[in-house]
Amino acid sequence: MTPDTVAELLAQALRAIEAGWWSDARTLLEQAQQIDGRRPDVLINLGLACLNAGSPRDAIAPLKKAVTLRPDIPDGHSNLGLALSATGRHKEATASLARAVRLAPGDARLLHDLGVVCHAAGDLPGAARAFREALERQPGLVDTRFNLGNVLRLAGDLPGAETAWRTVLQTVPSHLPSALNLGSLLLGERRPAEALEGFDRILPVHPEVAALHNGRGNALHELGRLDEALDAFARAASLDPESAEIRYNLANQQLQLGLVDAALETFRQVLRLDPAHAQAAQNLLFTLNYADAIPADEVARLHREWASVVAGGGASGGPAGGLGSGARKRDEASGQRKQSLTPVPDRAVGPSKRRIGFVSADLRSHSVAWFLLPLLETLDRTRFEVYCYSNSPNEDGITERLRAASDGWRPIVGLDDAAAARQVRDDRIDLLVDLSGHSAGHRLGLFRRRPAARQATWLGYPNTTGLAEVDVRLVDAITDPPGAADDRSGDERAQSLASERLLRIAGCFLCYGPPPDAPPVSVRQPDGGASPLVFGSFNNLQKISAATLDLWAAVLAADPGSLLALKAGSLEQPGVQARLRAAFAARAIDPARLRFLPRDAGIPGHLARYGGIDVALDTFPYHGTTTTCEALWMGVEVVSLAGDRHASRVGASLLAAAGCPQYCVTDRDGFVTAALEAARTARADPTARARRRERLTDSLLLDRTRFAAHFADAIEQTLSRP
Repeated sequence: MTPDTVAELLAQALRAIEAGWWSDARTLLEQAQQIDGRRPDVLINLGLACLNAGSPRDAIAPLKKAVTLRPDIPDGHSNLGLALSATGRHKEATASLARAVRLAPGDARLLHDLGVVCHAAGDLPGAARAFREALERQPGLVDTRFNLGNVLRLAGDLPGAETAWRTVLQTVPSHLPSALNLGSLLLGERRPAEALEGFDRILPVHPEVAALHNGRGNALHELGRLDEALDAFARAASLDPESAEIRYNLANQQLQLGLVDAALETFRQVLRLDPAHAQAAQNLLFTLNYADAIPADEVARLHREWASVVAGGGASGGPAGGLGSGARKRDEASGQRKQSLTPVPDRAVGPSKRRIGFVSADLRSHSVAWFLLPLLETLDRTRFEVYCYSNSPNEDGITERLRAASDGWRPIVGLDDAAAARQVRDDRIDLLVDLSGHSAGHRLGLFRRRPAARQATWLGYPNTTGLAEVDVRLVDAITDPPGAADDRSGDERAQSLASERLLRIAGCFLCYGPPPDAPPVSVRQPDGGASPLVFGSFNNLQKISAATLDLWAAVLAADPGSLLALKAGSLEQPGVQARLRAAFAARAIDPARLRFLPRDAGIPGHLARYGGIDVALDTFPYHGTTTTCEALWMGVEVVSLAGDRHASRVGASLLAAAGCPQYCVTDRDGFVTAALEAARTARADPTARARRRERLTDSLLLDRTRFAAHFADAIEQTLSRP
């Protein structure tokens, strides 16, 4: 072999480098190195080939040798710095790039590389300084300006990042990374219209990029154009079928538009792609409560299977991402079946007060607050101390009332589960109560750490948590029937649907506190039947299942002149209205009989809408809770159909507590009869609405003193049980 051979190998390698054939170049240069291991040009290019072939560790040795042989070559130091940075040796990497820059202070490319290694080292000011110096020397460096935007965004300089990416797009309008990052920034700053404009501008150039369609979906969602957002997410998912995050966005959009079955299937797809996706597991479980074709025991099984994923502990069993494993029949902590019980009143006061902690993201103007406030403001403070652990960043006047009714207030937003658990332990809480279940803002991960000796769930979720670490679920004898004294089948049935031990609060498991700014009851004057009866529902769109549509259609068919008024989020979407009209048409009901009511900005306006309906029709299998209480408070009777699970029996409990159990029925014919009877009674008697509010005021449903005493008995029962 001769020097000419090395020169030929180097020439071939350089041609391979120019073509991007890095592995071929590496092979040629290694052959040249074996012939002459002291040629800096061979060593520098070998390091470059190794680095670009994905082997930065192999690049370090030849590059170190090269800079030892020829310390005056900037590229040697630059490539060595990049290789060191890629292997995590950031301090050495920065020093190597700094040497390269000193050797060639006018070389913008070397300053760019210095910015890259500073960024990797976490030195954001150093990275920004290097990128800016590079741009001073060569303003047209697109990648440098793009990277400057990334660094500025990480450093919190959002206007600077926006300017950097907009400048790139002015120079290269088709620069996809800048368009995506700019759109993400604008969405984060609540500027969805600008984000959508940017996505739409570049989409014709990159029509097959899933991330662009996903970004459009996010922007359209924020703009309230939900039907279009659904189409955008669906297009993104078709372009990138392996993206769990895109499918997660699609599933959430399907759910918001009331496409429950489609959302369930898409959440399942997300979990097949990513079995540890906690948000998808949570939303899957929450969505199961709306499904009218999935048996209650299957819903309970899936809660047990996926609960620990939701709580951040990994899959709790079954095939990875699968939804078909067998049900768990034993308590995972003790191996024993938990037994339900009805608390025996025990008003004995112990040597010290019991400390009760409530954990929720909804300690504000929210449905949860209308049921929690009556308890906190009435619970016997000679026996109990109340601590609230708020996981909401938003506060309002209701928050202040809850805070004033608490003995201790602990914001836990931003605290990880370990830190929140330490706070609970430091507060020496005897019973920690979850108010969220699998709804938004939950802190089930905190409960998995068991910071309190006893833990319970209540109020905010109509199903089991599925977690072995939650000991008790507070319900009542109507929502979760105990069965006859000589027949335990009812009790066994109810208990089998919960991973917790069921503890039944005497009477109703809830006590309602009407909003203080609720308007007066509206009186509907009799008109001799001149105007049609108006049935209505203000429940969430997701609750309008096929079974619900069947019930409502049967009522409308029984009184052909009647109307149905619906009020819910997403009902303003043309696609939603079209689907509902088609659904009623398929049930032989003229779609013209539907009335879609607009949203109202505040509670008074929302509640005043009840003045336009005669009777409220409940949903099935997921009953209304706050909506039922609101309707009753506004003097409107509610008709409900009882089912085989807690979510489909809440209406029965509320109506019994409100003194009108006759309006909760057990079959479709009974539902129709009750709805017509209630409507005609309301029309015939102008005082019926006012008397409904009066009766409700005196009912068990609003008797906070009695409820607080029953709740206290349940607490004592929970804490005293071995």
